[in-house]
Amino acid sequence: MKKWRMLGVAIMLVSLMAACAQEIPHTNTSKDNVIVLDKETIKGFEKGILVGTPLRLDKKIHLADVEKVWGKYEEMHDHEDIHTYVYTIKNRRVVIDEDELKTLYMFHVEIGITREEILAKMGNPTKGKKTGKTLVYQKKDYRVTFGSIDDKTWNLILYKVPQDH
Repeated sequence: MKKWRMLGVAIMLVSLMAACAQEIPHTNTSKDNVIVLDKETIKGFEKGILVGTPLRLDKKIHLADVEKVWGKYEEMHDHEDIHTYVYTIKNRRVVIDEDELKTLYMFHVEIGITREEILAKMGNPTKGKKTGKTLVYQKKDYRVTFGSIDDKTWNLILYKVPQDH
């Protein structure tokens, strides 16, 4: 009887060690995302650039610049002075806001990522709590906001912060 107990304990220990040794799968991969949160992308945030996309805030770009790369948008919403264009890239929504001067000024990109991955790559948020549904990071003249859609999907928003803030 004692041998069976020892064998059972040994099996449980081996099972526990095997479970602990498994890596948590990363959801933020280039296969399924327009934006992959890595060192290069985070450096791009400081310049207002979404690396791997035609989207950038460091210089004025227009919808035609995006259409050269991604083609025509799928949806357009007219809010009088502001226009919103929606693309679906790699099954992820990309929303682009255009001001009355026809300049693109804010980007929303849906990314597959977990809170833990965001915090591991970006660190603690500049504003708000790291346990909240919104994580805000100030990167020089630009603000990066992650808004939770669900546990494995977040909306990344990049825009230039006005100088008076």
